[in-house]
Amino acid sequence: MKIDKYEKIGVGKYRIYLSNGEVIEIYDDVIIDNDLLLKGELDRNTYNKIIRESELQEKYNSCVKYISVRIRCTKEIYDYLLKKKVSGDDIDLIIDKLHKNKLLDDNYFCECFIKDKLRFTSWGPYRIVRELNKYSIDNNVINNYSYLMNDEVVYDKLYKLISKAIKSNHKLDNNKLRNKIYRNYLNMGFKSDMIVNILNQEL
Repeated sequence: MKIDKYEKIGVGKYRIYLSNGEVIEIYDDVIIDNDLLLKGELDRNTYNKIIRESELQEKYNSCVKYISVRIRCTKEIYDYLLKKKVSGDDIDLIIDKLHKNKLLDDNYFCECFIKDKLRFTSWGPYRIVRELNKYSIDNNVINNYSYLMNDEVVYDKLYKLISKAIKSNHKLDNNKLRNKIYRNYLNMGFKSDMIVNILNQEL
């Protein structure tokens, strides 16, 4: 089949008109990788190959768009593609390409996740680790960034949270307030002895 014409139809995407009257849509990476501009024609094997590669590129691009909203981890991309009914082999190929292009990195995800939760939520270390486990982040990766949740940082965060909670609940008697704060921040993933220590100082 001879390639009669190329027509650009979007960012990095082209419509190709073939001599048999067929029209196909493929991506510029696929055109370049298969030397289509030089060859000017397609045999059946090349045709099947570029159709397959364009389908993969379409799925890959949707992942890039998904990642552009916020940082994602490998499990999120896997689940995202699974919902789109992408086959296991194709999922592996797409995830591998995202890793190679540095668009997917569980180490970076873990680091950003911990910093974000420490700064913007009331979560303690145990809660943060539990949530990272839900994302299937490897424990070795989590351990590599556990220094971000050192006792000094966590204590300072918890002290501010408890001080604020005491001021907001000043009408409660001390015992009820202590129990309420203790249960709350224990559930939020802070160490029991750290909570008690701060409560003993403040109440």
